[in-house]
Amino acid sequence: MTFDEPSPPPIALVLPWYGLEAAGGAEIHARRLAESLQQAGLPLEVWTTCGQDAFSPRGQDVHPPGTSRVNGVLVRRFPQRRSGAPTFFQQRPALLAGLPQFPEREWALFDELQVESDTLYAHIWEQRERYLFVFMPYAYATTFWGAWLAPPERSYLIPCLHDEPYARYSTYAWLFRRVRRVLFNSTAAHDLAVRLYDLPPERDAVLWEGVDMHWRGDAGRFRRRYGLEAPFLLYVGRRDRGKRTPFLIHAFCEYKLRRGGPLRLVLAGQNPVERPAAFADEIVDLGYLDEPDKHDACAAAALFVQPSAVESFSIVLMEAWLQGTAALVNCNCEVLRRHVERCGGGLPFGDYYEFEAALDYLLARPDLRRDMGRWGRAYVRENFRWQDVVQHFVRAVYPPA
Repeated sequence: MTFDEPSPPPIALVLPWYGLEAAGGAEIHARRLAESLQQAGLPLEVWTTCGQDAFSPRGQDVHPPGTSRVNGVLVRRFPQRRSGAPTFFQQRPALLAGLPQFPEREWALFDELQVESDTLYAHIWEQRERYLFVFMPYAYATTFWGAWLAPPERSYLIPCLHDEPYARYSTYAWLFRRVRRVLFNSTAAHDLAVRLYDLPPERDAVLWEGVDMHWRGDAGRFRRRYGLEAPFLLYVGRRDRGKRTPFLIHAFCEYKLRRGGPLRLVLAGQNPVERPAAFADEIVDLGYLDEPDKHDACAAAALFVQPSAVESFSIVLMEAWLQGTAALVNCNCEVLRRHVERCGGGLPFGDYYEFEAALDYLLARPDLRRDMGRWGRAYVRENFRWQDVVQHFVRAVYPPA
């Protein structure tokens, strides 16, 4: 990709964490987006803290400060805030002039998330007229304060928006309206933001996310490595209430009590998980899987299950479809439901009984499961190529004069 002279202004992608080891959907999306934009020839840097990810102790620096390259992308890391030290804004109180008044309970969320860097804020302030700023995801203090310090006309937001209670905070309504444009991962996330914040059409765009198309999972290799011969359901991702993994575990146990049979549940991802003792042999916790094992697992599964109600895209669902595996998804998540409706790659469920009915129906119809997996694979390949995401990004951030 080439640009007309004069050269386009450089982009600073600003987010709390960045790196090969940073786990989480937003972090993986940010890394692949940065790599794809650089490969396309855009002048880009990543500005982030020295922390690792949301699963590491908050406030703990893991990486050294300074510059480095991660898969060829220039990354500038800044130490996280030191307890007791004067904050960037305490040292420059005039910069807070004009900041709207927000409820105290909303400020408390930033204290809870505890990801801030005064040196990062200082760098944004010093370079505010030189760069275009892309902030992500929406919930963290680095995004809120970065958008306050950067000129609105030079600021963009990739929110990774979920339908969650604090999406309705006035702090975030202000944030979404302050930046020049909001760039969404899906049409469902876009429509949610329009409902919540009344965004005008010229202020938003849908980028989608890209999927790495080269992976070819090996089902036999996965089964041999982990000794899994019986059919299994697969979940990959964070294991907590927000992602509804406790519901999935409960639903699987109830299904086994009612149906019996050899079916197992395989869980992969970060965070500890509690397995009922009576089902310890039927619920397999593999912990964090590397990329080859993850794609092998997707290829080997009878069905992929995505129970989460808070998704802005769901890269793991796309990865399962890429391997030709049909899915069960939470019908209460509009993003997931729309994906399934668009491609026919699975079935939605709400409560346990819908989960049971969908599982009975698909387990009894292996040919339909294969068809659904094939439809899902075609949907991913046709819609989520990284080169298309880059083109959407360029049109949104560097529109023609």
